[in-house]
Amino acid sequence: MRLVRPEALGLRGEPRVEPFADAIATLAERERASLVLLDGPQGWRAERSALEHQRVCERLALTPGKTGPVGVVKPKSWTRMAVFSVALFDALHARGWARFRAAWRGERAAIESFPTHAWRSLGRTPMPGKSASGDLRPWRAHLQALGVRDLTAQATHDELQAVVAGLAGLALLAAGTSAVDIRGEEPRREAGQWREGYIVSPRM
Repeated sequence: MRLVRPEALGLRGEPRVEPFADAIATLAERERASLVLLDGPQGWRAERSALEHQRVCERLALTPGKTGPVGVVKPKSWTRMAVFSVALFDALHARGWARFRAAWRGERAAIESFPTHAWRSLGRTPMPGKSASGDLRPWRAHLQALGVRDLTAQATHDELQAVVAGLAGLALLAAGTSAVDIRGEEPRREAGQWREGYIVSPRM
């Protein structure tokens, strides 16, 4: 396993969607990766939904953030992140990385992840929020026990979260959809916007 810093991909300053998508696609091509996992929403709540404030995948994975109708996010302070994330999924889709579907059979895909649910699906206690994380050694040890190698002691909170979420991609490649936890509904276009989608996590 190798952690790649944003600076090594030419990413500095305020994130912008198109350069970010270019960097991800270029890195994936270079590493011959067929899956990209992103911790952020891929779409908005379906127009006709029994849920008022969130997508089905968010309800099932117990996410703290809720992506409602187009442009409506709870908590409101997360709106900028959510809008950026949906646009990033769109930009990757335009570059040949379509949103993951339940009928996935090995093709390229962009996948929504949620690290907290990944820890739960693996039977582990999730990492606390970054501001309250403190000693990261227990979660580093969890990942090493799961077979993650070459994980440096300098790995940050965000990097450990990315690693645990990324285990879903390795499981998919090794054994297909039966090896992962898939929560939500098929991503689809409604009124010119992408809606719903799946959160995919590793599992025991």
